[in-house]
Amino acid sequence: MRCCGKENRAQVVTGQCPCDRTGDVPPRRAACTGSLMVILGLLPFCGGCLNPALFNQASGALFPTAPGDEPFLAVRVINDTTATLDVPIMYDDGLTYLSPLPPNPTFLITDLTPEVRETGVVLRWPVLRVALGDLDNPVLPAIVARLPEGQTAGAPFGHRALEVGVDYDRGDTIIFYINEDSRSAAVLTVSIGVIDGAAQGQPSRADPFEATRLLLEAGGF
Repeated sequence: MRCCGKENRAQVVTGQCPCDRTGDVPPRRAACTGSLMVILGLLPFCGGCLNPALFNQASGALFPTAPGDEPFLAVRVINDTTATLDVPIMYDDGLTYLSPLPPNPTFLITDLTPEVRETGVVLRWPVLRVALGDLDNPVLPAIVARLPEGQTAGAPFGHRALEVGVDYDRGDTIIFYINEDSRSAAVLTVSIGVIDGAAQGQPSRADPFEATRLLLEAGGF
């Protein structure tokens, strides 16, 4: 595992690393991007932000914790709050979309409860930038939190968009860890960590990322 930062793999450049302790998709785009994303709840990921080599050693190297050599970027969202969250994952795939489609694809995670705690998506490469909400406006309250008392609050991502080659590379897993302020459940903060896909070694069981790639290729994507 490395925290965000390519030069120093133990460095945190945006927020506190989780090792120390996330608009609807338009119908037309959903038909395309929906086939290029896999809910991580179906994949055997370890909980938290872990060193992939140590995890694979402890578990017998059964499954990968990141795409590794496969052409994907995995994004996990962890809800460590008492609220139910709606979290938009926006990314730049380098393509130009015609109006009325928004300029960047968005995958909206809805109703992420404290009990479910975490989920995510697998994005097909390339992914040039990625953020929770607007890629160019980190203070926009894009994360929607429905508190146990019934109130609804908006929270910003609070960081610049993560960039390829700076914060992550092909085959990595990004972890967005959402926590609430100890003084108020309505105040949310986002911490970021990255699992280095190149450091996890060779899994000994079937690779779900490889299976996803083969499925997409069979479908003509």
